[in-house]
Amino acid sequence: MVDSALLMRAASWTPEQKQLYTQLAELMLRRNPSGRRLVAVEGRDGTGKTHFADALQVAFARAGAEAFRASVDDFHRPQAFRYRQGRDSPKGYYEDAFDTELLDRVLLHPFRMGGSTGFQTAAFDLHRDASVEMEWRTAGPDAVLIVDGVFLQRPALAGKWHAVVYLEASDRVRGERMRARDGAHPDVQHESHRRYREAHDLYESNSTPRRKATFIVDNTDWRKPFQSFADSC
Repeated sequence: MVDSALLMRAASWTPEQKQLYTQLAELMLRRNPSGRRLVAVEGRDGTGKTHFADALQVAFARAGAEAFRASVDDFHRPQAFRYRQGRDSPKGYYEDAFDTELLDRVLLHPFRMGGSTGFQTAAFDLHRDASVEMEWRTAGPDAVLIVDGVFLQRPALAGKWHAVVYLEASDRVRGERMRARDGAHPDVQHESHRRYREAHDLYESNSTPRRKATFIVDNTDWRKPFQSFADSC
């Protein structure tokens, strides 16, 4: 049964949001009409990935699909491992920040297996720098999992997604969002952003995520997102 509280979230959508979220969910369901489906929502910091992925969960629920949410942020590695190449290393952030093996082992792979296999939507608490207690979940045979985060088309995760939504936003807007969210410097070219900016540069150079995405969405105005590219699904 679809959670009625989840459906109520759509009441605050603008007409542009409703049109896009509904369209994307319908296209993805048409592309894979049954079974377990994995959807990635990725982009640079401040593009609005979490908010957008939450909205997609609602859109899938409105379409009658059982939908689950997870974030790669809940699969960080411990601080000592994350900083083993240095606290300011872009390469270290790209290679060491997230436990993609664990993400696949306890979430992506068991979710795709279906049946009674349990899956875990979170494994690590970044603020406490500690693992979280295992909480295994199950789903019906026809379900959707939406995962938001960075580097979701890296080699270790490439080919695992049924669809990838790549979000974009202007540098000015991304900077303002990060300032409001966690007090970061509003200029994304500032030295304080170098570790993350250059890690994304490395990822984009290696994996060309924008070119490989199923959908590209301009989310500069989150109230009026629009699709700038889609495949032929």
